[in-house]
Amino acid sequence: MEGGSRRLDRRRITEAAVELLDEVGLAELSTRRLAAKLGVQSPTLYWHVRNKAELLDLVAEAICADAFDIDETQSWRDQLADGLRQFRALLLRHRDAAELLRERPPSGPRRLGHIDTTVRILLSAGFSEDEVAGIARLLAAHVLASTRSDARSATGLSAEALSDFPHLHRVAPAYSRLSEEDVFELGVEIVLDGLGRRLSGTASPG
Repeated sequence: MEGGSRRLDRRRITEAAVELLDEVGLAELSTRRLAAKLGVQSPTLYWHVRNKAELLDLVAEAICADAFDIDETQSWRDQLADGLRQFRALLLRHRDAAELLRERPPSGPRRLGHIDTTVRILLSAGFSEDEVAGIARLLAAHVLASTRSDARSATGLSAEALSDFPHLHRVAPAYSRLSEEDVFELGVEIVLDGLGRRLSGTASPG
């Protein structure tokens, strides 16, 4: 088996690492497991990848392989919404993808390209550089959070448990009703509405 390691390259290692991520999750993604999957000894991996951090960067880049397909003839608002939906779709294709992207800062051309697309749209819309830097981070955080399944934390509580919390008791059924996609779309709408008001100078002062 080890003789086959001569044909090992970063592309093959990355593909196997993405498969392993989907199989066992980020917490269990180790170089030892990856080496076993590839049929080599762990030290062999380090001929091609310096350490686990570099491996995770390669996996993050692979997950974000697809560029955003944005119609630049659309309004800035529609372009942003399309980009956010495409980013979320990328994350949902792989287990723990959002956690991985939160853990590893963007460094490769694919992830940086995604951010550059968002920045271009915001700059073209008329936001300042400082606003763009903050808004881009806010939008990315919303997408990353939208792939988590812990948002419906109140749904498992009984009516009795919520009896002393009348407002939460009233809203609790909606926690169950709304899917993660519903919450994501609501967040996109609210954020874009706020950005539109900011551009038009009608944002509420407080």
